[in-house]
Amino acid sequence: MKSKYEPLVKLKKKALDTAERALIGANNALSSASDKLNRAYEELSKMALPAKGSVGEFTQATAMIHAQHQSIEEAQQVLQTAEQRQIQMRERFKEAMVDFEKFKYLEVQEMNAQLKELKEQEAKMLDEIGTMTYKREIL
Repeated sequence: MKSKYEPLVKLKKKALDTAERALIGANNALSSASDKLNRAYEELSKMALPAKGSVGEFTQATAMIHAQHQSIEEAQQVLQTAEQRQIQMRERFKEAMVDFEKFKYLEVQEMNAQLKELKEQEAKMLDEIGTMTYKREIL
């Protein structure tokens, strides 16, 4: 049976699939940003200032630690952006899911109404056939 909602359901399904892919991408980006931040912290924990040596070595180690702190700050910014994007994509996915479910429900309701109408027509036809058969038997 065809439904007038069928094209809308297909359209909403495409929108839902697109939103789902975007959410998966946002989740992957968030995971990647989190991993990058964790690696940056691990690298920082491995760094240490030299206890002995020249001022040049101390300056170089300090510069490397400072650069690693900057790398951590950048990774934190990327992570924060990825979290915000994931929240936006999750909301978009929820909205698309609700829209899809609404039109799917309407489609099912329309199909049930059509099925009910067909059953009523069939019952009327069977009643008519029964009446005609009964009249033949009487005659």
